[in-house]
Amino acid sequence: MKFKYSLNQRVFFQFFFLVLGFTHFSATAQISGGEIKPDKEKREKGDKSPRIKQPFMMDSIPATYIYVEALGQYAFRSFEDLSVYSIYKQEVDEKPIYTTGYSLGLVMPLGKGFAIDAGLTFFGNGESYAFSATDSDSTFNYKKVYQQAGIPFKLRYTVGNRLQFYGYAGLTPLNILSIRYTSDYSTADGSSVDLGLVIKKDEFTTFNLMASGGIGLNYLFNSWGVHLSAEYRKHLMNTYSESTFKRNHFMYGIGLNVGLQMKF
Repeated sequence: MKFKYSLNQRVFFQFFFLVLGFTHFSATAQISGGEIKPDKEKREKGDKSPRIKQPFMMDSIPATYIYVEALGQYAFRSFEDLSVYSIYKQEVDEKPIYTTGYSLGLVMPLGKGFAIDAGLTFFGNGESYAFSATDSDSTFNYKKVYQQAGIPFKLRYTVGNRLQFYGYAGLTPLNILSIRYTSDYSTADGSSVDLGLVIKKDEFTTFNLMASGGIGLNYLFNSWGVHLSAEYRKHLMNTYSESTFKRNHFMYGIGLNVGLQMKF
């Protein structure tokens, strides 16, 4: 199946790199324009006294840093069948699934503990269905995963020194890239049939908007650190066109992020 590179996706990635470049320029200008570097004290010739190692201080934390993180998410949706003859009735019985994702981000301080968090994220959201006949061995199962790419913008507030606690909230414009549909069934005598993977690139609205909020903690080692956060994510727009597919489908999830951050 050929990949259809849509206009929405091309504009989406051009916009991301424009934002990342502007953020990098702003961070560089802020550091080079506002930092005053004191002259190094000259040591007297022959002075062999050891230098004193500076303790960890808040000022030693990188002002701007980049991070990578992995996401594990309990993913689901709210659903309502709006069709006249309830043709989507089966989807009411769908169950949540676990999905994964990855993010690359940049955190730039605003002052007084506040910072802007922006980047690029790839993740999945979805649901599954399982049917078993009561009078035979026949079954039918499927799973749908909505593959997505987004540009998150979050406002973050942080307190602490080496061990930091933080909270954040923001919006993520995103594109739904495809639906990965896998299914299988078994006949009444128990014979199993795997129908394989089908990748769908239509039947859904490409653009969506996701709100998210979470709390977490950092542990810092001067120039790098590790972090862990719990996050709630909610799509604000219908996954499908109501005029065409006659159903309300709003994705949401509860996730856990684990990541590494380093001096920019």
